[in-house]
Amino acid sequence: MPVSSPLATWCQLGAELDLGSLVAAGDFVVTSAEPPVTLDELSAAASAWAGRPGAEMLRTAVPHVRVGPLSRPESLSRLLFVAAGLPEPECNGIVRTESGAFLAMGDLVWRKQRQVAEYEGDHHRTDRRQFRRDIRRREQVEDHDWRLTRFTGDDLFARQRELLERIAGRLGIRLHPVALQRALRLGATFRP
Repeated sequence: MPVSSPLATWCQLGAELDLGSLVAAGDFVVTSAEPPVTLDELSAAASAWAGRPGAEMLRTAVPHVRVGPLSRPESLSRLLFVAAGLPEPECNGIVRTESGAFLAMGDLVWRKQRQVAEYEGDHHRTDRRQFRRDIRRREQVEDHDWRLTRFTGDDLFARQRELLERIAGRLGIRLHPVALQRALRLGATFRP
């Protein structure tokens, strides 16, 4: 049975998806353990798609695709934070103790500020084991002088200004009004 390749599918989605969802799909195809597509291949395909539906959206999305995000909300939140002028976080960065022991893998990590942001989907509250693991992990991270900020779909999709202000405050950054408005315009296109 013939099927479309991940690269061809991503290109076809350029005519169907908003920027955030297209970047998240791009993040997905370049992040797997054995990526079916590299960032260079994604860029070349976007260039080769010229003249077809979605070509402009593909060219816009390519510079924002990153290896590392493991979920659509991680991709969307990274885009939102960067659009607001915050430093780009490391996606699924490993946080270690001063002696090098593993503490956690954070969804979004700002090493310089020792800040981790975690998107908490519903399974983080409905799965008893996950809920308890999250509590223990937060305590361990904070015991080593890192700060862990949790946020949910309500924050990402309905309270973006509050989320941006909270993260900016924890990073010690004052949001510029123009960048904040740019981020909120981008965030208005996000759908749960």
